[in-house]
Amino acid sequence: MEKEKIIYSLIFLIFIFLIVAFIFSIPKLYEPSQLENNTVVRIIDGDTFEYYDGNLNEIVKIRLLCVAAPERNKEGYEEAKSYLNSIILYKEITLKSSITDKDEYGRLLRYVYVNESGNILFVNKLILENDYGELLAILPEECKEVK
Repeated sequence: MEKEKIIYSLIFLIFIFLIVAFIFSIPKLYEPSQLENNTVVRIIDGDTFEYYDGNLNEIVKIRLLCVAAPERNKEGYEEAKSYLNSIILYKEITLKSSITDKDEYGRLLRYVYVNESGNILFVNKLILENDYGELLAILPEECKEVK
């Protein structure tokens, strides 16, 4: 009986050790301490991404305001995602809020700007001008900035 308790205890300890080892072996896609403020770290689709907010020291999800890019498994999805990836991934961005702060999924709704070799690019408008998305004006937003 005592021998069984020791064996079960050892199995339990080994199991705990393996779980802890697994957790610490999972690679991180980015190290927040190595990122600049407002650096884009992941593109989700053609109108949604995540960035590192240095002021909050956390990753925040952003949805481009007044833009609707094709959804997954829809025509143009990969192209829109790739285009957004090419203009903002791993770059510092500037965010501008409007009337509506968040969408129904809790994502921040923002106008997004990126400095490309001294030129300030308005990302939301670029998506629309290059046909990677359509104008999406949800009241009370008027989307005058991108029209």
